[in-house]
Amino acid sequence: MSVSTTLRRGRLTIRARLTLLYGGTVLACGTVLLVALYVLMRYIPTYVLPAQVLPARRLSEAPHGVTITSRDDVMAALLRLSGAALAGLALVSLLLGWIIAGRVLAPIHRITRTARAVADHALHERVQLEGRQDEFTELADTIDTMLDRLDVSFQAQQRFAANASHELRTPLATTRTMLQVALVHPGDHDLATLAPKLLATNERSIATVESLLALSRADHGVHDAQPVDLASVAAGTLEQVRPEAVTRHVRVLTELHPTSVSGDKDLLHHLLINLLHNAIRHNHAGGTARLTTTVRGGSAMIIVTNTGEVMTAEEAGRLFEPFHRRNDRTDAHGVGLGLTLVRAIAHSHHGTVMATPNPDGGLTTTVVLPAEA
Repeated sequence: MSVSTTLRRGRLTIRARLTLLYGGTVLACGTVLLVALYVLMRYIPTYVLPAQVLPARRLSEAPHGVTITSRDDVMAALLRLSGAALAGLALVSLLLGWIIAGRVLAPIHRITRTARAVADHALHERVQLEGRQDEFTELADTIDTMLDRLDVSFQAQQRFAANASHELRTPLATTRTMLQVALVHPGDHDLATLAPKLLATNERSIATVESLLALSRADHGVHDAQPVDLASVAAGTLEQVRPEAVTRHVRVLTELHPTSVSGDKDLLHHLLINLLHNAIRHNHAGGTARLTTTVRGGSAMIIVTNTGEVMTAEEAGRLFEPFHRRNDRTDAHGVGLGLTLVRAIAHSHHGTVMATPNPDGGLTTTVVLPAEA
């Protein structure tokens, strides 16, 4: 236990401090009032008291033992009676202050209990503070909203970790199986047959790891932004994907206008190459894929349109989920992180991405980024 924690535990609770604050305030106000009353009663009125003096026996029988025979007696009685009233008022104010402080702090105690439950991994717990709208209900609603987002994020992270483990384990298990079979039956396998299979499996593992690293880098944001011409990056990316496009008999069309943004060139390269891979691999023989970079209304836009199978808007939205694969997927190298990575990179550059199904089939993916002035 730290020293600061020990010191904090040795201090008064907020409820006790509020009680003392309420009681002390009432006591201070009462004292000021008593002093003011004493000064006013002593120096302002003119006292004309009867000269009659009661016998000693009758003085002792006066009500409550208070006998007024002079100005000093008036002042003394005023001090005694006012002091007693002030002491009673202080006690009552402390009691009321304790009750009021408890009622005022009740929402805080509820928020604290919820926070402790969440700290014990009960992310489903919510404050759900009822009553009229005030600062406490606003705080509780804000905390509930934060917990909702944390819960969704935590569940997404768990799914992502499980999917990533599966994606990394599958090629490794495949490699182990092929090697075990080759060791048991060495005569049935030669290097020329086994090596390409192992190489393809290894490349799949490398692609998964590279995608995960790029995704992690994008999630951490862009820290050293530099001016980047999207048209130039797109031209270099096209040279990388043209061989695959030729193999799949997909025609790639371009309309590249100089478009400058502030960002990370490597991440933007990942964004473009994943968009093009998605457009080429989810296409049909004889289809087309079009890449456009332009500036509209002060925003840089990357638009990739491809032909392919007809899909619904719901199916298009699921494409951004990690490790999601379409039913028509025939690519052996894909890991289902393409559009997930595109979205993460767009968000890291303070941009947005949207996928819209084409009426005749295929998809139009639009990335909007802040253009550099």
